[in-house]
Amino acid sequence: MYKILMRIMRLTTVILLVSLMQVSAATFGQRITINQRNANLETILIEIRKQSGYDYYYDSKIVSKNQRVNIFVTNANIEDALESLFKDLALSYEIEDKTVVIRKKTIFPSNQPLRPANIDVIGRVVDENNMPLSGATIAVVLNEEGNTTVVRVSGAVMSNAAGEFSLKNVNENATLIVNYLGYKPQRLKILRNMGTIKMVPNASELDEVMVTINTGYQSLSKERSAGSFGKPDMAIIENRTGSMNILQRLDGLVAGLTVNNSPSASQNPLLVRGLATVGIPDQLGVYSGTNRNPLFVVDGIPMEDVSTLNPQDVEDITVLKDASAASIWGARASNGVIVIVTRKGSRGEKLNINYDAFYNFQGRPDLDYYRTLNSQQFIQAATEVFDPVINPWATVSGFVNTGGSGVAPHERIQYNLSRGLVTQAQAKASLDSLANQNNRQQIRDLWYRNASLMNHTLSFSTGSSKYAVYGSGAYTNTMSNRPGEKNNAYKINLRQDLSLGKAVQLNLITDLTNNISSSKRTVQIDNFYYPYQLFRDGAGANISMPYMGYLSDENRIDYENRSRVSLNYNPLDEFDYGYTNDNTILSRNVLGVNVKLIDGLKFEGTYGFVKGSGKRENYEDTKSYKVRSELVQFTVAPTLTHRFIPSRIMAVSIVLVMLTSKIGPLEINLVIIATGTRICIS
Repeated sequence: MYKILMRIMRLTTVILLVSLMQVSAATFGQRITINQRNANLETILIEIRKQSGYDYYYDSKIVSKNQRVNIFVTNANIEDALESLFKDLALSYEIEDKTVVIRKKTIFPSNQPLRPANIDVIGRVVDENNMPLSGATIAVVLNEEGNTTVVRVSGAVMSNAAGEFSLKNVNENATLIVNYLGYKPQRLKILRNMGTIKMVPNASELDEVMVTINTGYQSLSKERSAGSFGKPDMAIIENRTGSMNILQRLDGLVAGLTVNNSPSASQNPLLVRGLATVGIPDQLGVYSGTNRNPLFVVDGIPMEDVSTLNPQDVEDITVLKDASAASIWGARASNGVIVIVTRKGSRGEKLNINYDAFYNFQGRPDLDYYRTLNSQQFIQAATEVFDPVINPWATVSGFVNTGGSGVAPHERIQYNLSRGLVTQAQAKASLDSLANQNNRQQIRDLWYRNASLMNHTLSFSTGSSKYAVYGSGAYTNTMSNRPGEKNNAYKINLRQDLSLGKAVQLNLITDLTNNISSSKRTVQIDNFYYPYQLFRDGAGANISMPYMGYLSDENRIDYENRSRVSLNYNPLDEFDYGYTNDNTILSRNVLGVNVKLIDGLKFEGTYGFVKGSGKRENYEDTKSYKVRSELVQFTVAPTLTHRFIPSRIMAVSIVLVMLTSKIGPLEINLVIIATGTRICIS
């Protein structure tokens, strides 16, 4: 029995030794050799499985299909191969039997950087002479590691009168930036006590800004000027393209200067510190005997109108506001003085050519801003105030037959009701029909259009040691928001400066402006028509308005029968039955002389000559109401009880006769022919 047991133990030992040798051989045979650069991670894992026989277990979300890796192992076991593969990846592994479990690498809190502490910071800012700087800006900025660009400003304060500052709860890894006008910025590491921060002057930011005041006679520095003045920013004026009028570009740029952009702006475009006149206005609001406009001085020469100047040619503007201007220019400067200096070339300057162009678009006016009654409100108000007892039909018709205005449609309906010509239902239906009509959209579509302003300016300047020149040419096209209006302006400007030795300086300015404009007949719109009065019917035909012709229906029909001339008034047709053409030329010539007589004494003279001429042609077609009403005057008078020749037409006839005379240098020729009336002014 003992021998049998010993044999079994020996056999077991042999079997165990053989098994261990097989495991060792297997382990020795699982060697991995891979040398790959920029290879796909999944491809490497598959290759390791082929060479080792190990399987993998992992979440597909943590192993990217696009992950690229580098691995260089030769005859390595599975552990070494996996260590080399995962060393630069956010992955870890664990071997369980013949399976490799891949997990996302865990970063323990002990390995994370600690959050920096917040501290309180104090300090003081002084200049180069150790004097405190009040109002210095101290900003706390946070930067990314290794990046000097400011990522975020976490706080900022200003130094007090003693130059001191304090900051609370500041990140100790932040940076402090100290700024003060005229000094170089200081960038400092945050400390609890910053101590004294000494600023260094920045010479490049301390250049003196010279402000010169031009009185029209001379240029003075700001310190030598005793009066009140204003200097607009010329860069803003140059960039404003809403108007070619240099005065309108001043709007909002000078304190105390009010720019009038209303339709009457041509009469009173500017006000300097309010009104300074005691003139009496007439019925049209025009002041007679006095002038509320400031004095305009262009290159030393007073001018009444500066709207023809090209804003691109203007170099400097000075607004003189108080009594010191009157001491130079006299009583004419009581409303202020606007001094304009145009551009000139520089001596020794190379040829410089500049082209400037812009196109400005403006939509049609928004008529909804008019605070007026609509058709329903108007008809309701007209019905409420209508009283045939106070204003009986006999009185109204008599007023019409003696030259008054015609009877409007809504009034005729109410008078017909009071006279028993229509029933209450018929009158109400007619008034309701008028109340449901609104002409605002037709006014916008038929009487207005989109406006535009286009300008092209080509200028040049050059100079030698003794001669300098500046020249420009400009073309401006203006389309107002009224159809049929055209305006083209052509401007040429040339300035020459010449030195005759060291003692004599000459300058010559030649400016020429040609303005060509045309427009159709002027028809007043806006609030002149009743809100229910349409101008075009549904079929597209223009609507006549006989009551606008200042004749009752009875007299109008009688005149038409006797003269065989229609007296219908149609605003849209009248608009096309005439035109006005204007052609004006303005020449401005300025000669400046500067002679040095002796040291400390010089002679300076400025001589100007401004001349303008213009031609206006007004044409009235034979189809126009004005000509037709004139022709009626030569027919047999009507036989009605109230014989009537409209007083307003008589006034026109008298004016036409008076215009045949000469008025000073203005000669007006009037020719009345059977086919029409043509007025030529030259």
